[in-house]
Amino acid sequence: MQMLEAIQRKIRGAQDLYSVVKTMKALAAVNIHYHERAVEAITEYHQSIEIGFQALLKEKPEILKKPKLKDGGRMGVVIFGSQRGMVGKFNVMVANSFMEWEKAKAVDYVQLKIAVIGERVEEQLKEIGYEPAGEIDFPESRYNLNSAIQELLVLVESWRFREKIDDIYLFYNKLKRGVIFEPFQFHLFPLDPEWLQELTLRKWPTANLPLYTLSWDQLFYSFIHQFFYISLYRAFIESMASENASRLVAMQKAEENIEERLENLNSQFNRQRQNAITEELLDIVAGFEALSRGRFY
Repeated sequence: MQMLEAIQRKIRGAQDLYSVVKTMKALAAVNIHYHERAVEAITEYHQSIEIGFQALLKEKPEILKKPKLKDGGRMGVVIFGSQRGMVGKFNVMVANSFMEWEKAKAVDYVQLKIAVIGERVEEQLKEIGYEPAGEIDFPESRYNLNSAIQELLVLVESWRFREKIDDIYLFYNKLKRGVIFEPFQFHLFPLDPEWLQELTLRKWPTANLPLYTLSWDQLFYSFIHQFFYISLYRAFIESMASENASRLVAMQKAEENIEERLENLNSQFNRQRQNAITEELLDIVAGFEALSRGRFY
């Protein structure tokens, strides 16, 4: 009986865990859908920013003259990971992507600033020998996302003006299709001159030309700020969508493993119960035979 009770406890534990896994799986699926819709909204907003740049650059195309790049300039990277576990290789992939980039660029580590979002990716980076200089609080829900972006914007502005960082890169995972994602690298600053040049060559979408009351410099800086904001927002959303996709896959595997575990436990329970019943029947038969023999004597 003790063996049966022990197996029953294991079955109840596995069933409780199975319920948790199914709930997490459902939440991950819902979050993926939300983040996919958010990416669509970001795309529309990004198009509006492009139109703004297009209008301003047509007035002052001379600013697109490519500046000379500094040799050995300072670099800053922001790496987006997860706050919680059970995400498979999510953090490993983005950390390895950064490491490969750093080796390919032959970056001077002394000239490199690293900021991370998410404790798990910070742990991953420390395991492979990197020491992040800053950490941004991970937004626990989408309602806290704006405050995290504002904190990151302050960091970016500090890097640009106070610490004289010449280049800023973002590293995050991005959904490719379905639940498949891959590491992605985005050059946040300076703005891509080829992209800006391409904007000046685009046909204006309407017959009306825009008018503005602010100075050109103020408006251009405002659009740069909006570009930073939407780029960071996209990085957060893409990363969170990929995190949920990775968690969904992990939960599917966990669900399958628990189902297999439950099947084995139930089979084991049935065998033990059958053995116990058989032993009880044998005891009854043996007792009956003993009583029967006693009557003849």
